[in-house]
Formats: sequence, structure tokens, C-alpha cells
Amino acid sequence: MAEGIDRSPPRDALVHAWPSLVLLEIDGHTASAFVATGQGHLVTSLHAVAGARLIHAVMADGTRAEVAHVAAMDDRRDLAILRLPGTDLAPPLGLTPAPLPAEGDTVYVLRPGVGPAPEVRSQQVRAVQVLGDWLTLLELTRTLPEESSGGPVLDMSGAVVGVATAALANGRSLGLVIPTRYIAPLLRGSAASPLSALEAPRRRAGRVRQVPQHPLSLLEGATTETLESIATTLGHAINAGAPAYNRGDVDGCYRLYARTAERLIDTCHPFPGAQRALRDGLTRCVDLPDSDDRAWALRDTFDGLLDVIGRWLQIRPEASRITRPPAAPLPKRYLN
Repeated sequence: MAEGIDRSPPRDALVHAWPSLVLLEIDGHTASAFVATGQGHLVTSLHAVAGARLIHAVMADGTRAEVAHVAAMDDRRDLAILRLPGTDLAPPLGLTPAPLPAEGDTVYVLRPGVGPAPEVRSQQVRAVQVLGDWLTLLELTRTLPEESSGGPVLDMSGAVVGVATAALANGRSLGLVIPTRYIAPLLRGSAASPLSALEAPRRRAGRVRQVPQHPLSLLEGATTETLESIATTLGHAINAGAPAYNRGDVDGCYRLYARTAERLIDTCHPFPGAQRALRDGLTRCVDLPDSDDRAWALRDTFDGLLDVIGRWLQIRPEASRITRPPAAPLPKRYLN
């Protein structure tokens, strides 16, 4: 038993869970997983397997099997469903609905290992984080080792309430729990993608923002009134697009940003620098592979314009009455 509160999880729950735990060996590192169905579906954290070219699953009894397919991925909630080649390799871990633990409650993070029992870490829930209708998660009081990502989390009654995730947000390490209610829809799919499908999440996770840094001369010919209107339009687009993106409507977010850019281009004739910046953003989208990349390219374009407009207004005395519309913050990136 590892660090934690003196209270111990129900012994029967640990005995039941142990055979279902799976250690994943992935390109020189390990992660956790557990069997979710009798058809060989494994639940784990997407970031732990993103980019993997070969994955071996080591069952609790030492049996090894090579992961054959990717059955489903949920980028927003950091979940992946892998598929083993056979069936009945290990008993599935029951995922019956259970109330989500509340702030201050104790939970138990299970980490697989070849041996008589799993590693158990007891933690308390620091906060229940509601990031929107697309995700509610638990933030734990302490961080988790990366190898725990993908393991099941039990509540004090022994019910499986979520998937452990070692995450990074704003340079700070976090221990998170993704509720089990997001797993069931993924298990209903029948996809059987090759492991190469895991490359796209790895590429997206490594995305670097490319916000342009414009000189003030970009706005030559502009008026305070016009800039106020442009900033308002950009702010409204971001405030609508970011929630759509977080709900999973990535294509809708991109199309909203693209329409906004095209409309502003038609109104920026007096100062061609801003027109050029918007056109550059749209041109950058042409060679990008998917709506996710294109949405971020236009968000970078908008943020670059909002930045230079804000600097322009600060040095114009007549602009003191102008309040720049607040742009929506970047979507919260609790997950790796």
C-alpha cells in the first residue's frame, strides 16, 4: 500500500480489480490500463499511448499480448480504447454508474504490476472541476506518477469512478480523474484502426502557438472607432468559437473563425496591413491537414491582431475611453 490516508479501500474491491489491471509497455516507458469488456477492450489515457508504434499489454498474471488495434479515441477527455487480439484474456472491470466523489472525499488510484497485488495510492479530491458541458473532472490533492495514467480509480465503496491522469496545466503538474461516464460511448464503437492512428493525437499535443507579433505600423490609416469595431468582432468570434471547440465542434469553430476573417477583410480597406494579416491567416489554413489545425491557425491570427490593437489604443490619448473587448481565454488544457 502506498502513501495516503489511513482509511483503506475495501479488500474485496481490490481482489476483484487486480486481474483486470494491465501494464502497458510503450516504446521504452510504461502506463496503466484496465480491461473493460470481454472482447479485449482496454481503457487507458490517450496521452500515454499517443504516437506509440508498438504496445505490449502485460496482464496481472504475467501473460503478454501485443495490442492489435485502436478501437476509439477521445482527444478532449484524454481517453483511448485499445483492443487486444483475443478475448477473455482477463475479466473485465465493472463500470456500473456511481456518484462522482465530492470535494474532500477519498479515492484510490490503482497501478498495475506483475505480482500478488496492485499498487494503491489513496488521495483526496481537492476540487470538482467543471470545464463546460463537455467535461467534468476531479482534481486530486497530490500529483500522480506518469506511469499511473490510465489506471482505474475507486471510491470508498470500491466502485470504479474514473481513470487516473497525470497532467500538466500552465506548467503545474496535476493529478486528475476522468469520470467513467465518458467511457461507455467509446466502447459502443466498432472501429479497428491501426496503431498509426495514435500519431495524430501526439502531433496535436505538441502544438506550439504561432501568434504573430505585429508592429504598430500594421494599423496605419486606422481610426479608434474602426479598431474598436474590429476588436469587438474578434472578441465575439472567440467567445463563441472557443466553447464550440471545447464541445467537440472543431469544424464549426474553424468555420466561424473563417467567416469572421473574411468579413473583416471586406471592411479593412483603409488599412491594408490588417487585411494582409487576416489573409495570411486564411492562406496558412490552406495547407493544414484538418479543422483542428486550421481553427488554431485563425485563433493565432486573431490573438495577434488583438495584441497590436491593444498596444495601439494604449498610446493614443483619444483612445482612453475605449475598452478592448476581452477575448476568451485559451481552452483549459488540463489534459496532456
